Amino acid sequence: MAQARTEYFLELYKRLETVAAALLRDKKRGSVVFHLANMPRFSHWKNDLDYCREVRNLLQHEVKINGEYAVEPSEQMVKFLEQVIHRLEYPALAIDHATKRSDILSAKLHDRLLPIMREMQKRALSHVPILEDEVVVGVFSENTVFQSLLDNTCIPVNEETLVSAFRAYLPISRHLGHRFAFIPEDLALDDAREIFDRAYDRNKKLRTLFITKHGKPNEPLLALMTPYDVLDRP
Repeated sequence: MAQARTEYFLELYKRLETVAAALLRDKKRGSVVFHLANMPRFSHWKNDLDYCREVRNLLQHEVKINGEYAVEPSEQMVKFLEQVIHRLEYPALAIDHATKRSDILSAKLHDRLLPIMREMQKRALSHVPILEDEVVVGVFSENTVFQSLLDNTCIPVNEETLVSAFRAYLPISRHLGHRFAFIPEDLALDDAREIFDRAYDRNKKLRTLFITKHGKPNEPLLALMTPYDVLDRP
């Protein structure tokens, strides 16, 4: 039983090396598990991966005693490797943790502005995508109004005011200090989290990831993600 578990552990570790090498695009494979353990997205695995690597090295390089391995991996170690391999082979997708199109508050240029703003306040939303034929053509936010005031542009707002009144301030490029990006529908959740992390490290306020089929801005919006959507991901 112990011998069989040890052999299975070594088999799993080889599979992990293969999967990690593909993820890291590293053909050497020798130290890929070490590099995997030191990737920020897998920091929660680091201690366990390092321990498995040490046990594997001991089993691989030390001679057997009377034909038996000197160390026996625990059942928990085997289960851990199985879970890691499954996570790497079948990664969670960003779109599965995003707000779907049917739940997104959006607006069109010919919509009345105040009802949109009231709904934003009700839902505690700071940004609303502006769509045309389901394609994101801009974003309305508090920054939109602020920017218009900075430009000394007097835009009266009443019950008849349309979103189009702020047309000049809706393009994504006009949002000072705020960034938006597009990602494809098959992007892994871990990759989406790294995009947010890199933006944070560079002190760039990435507010939203818009998800389209191929990650192109001229494609229909499928879903959107904010940094809060990845906070609870282990």
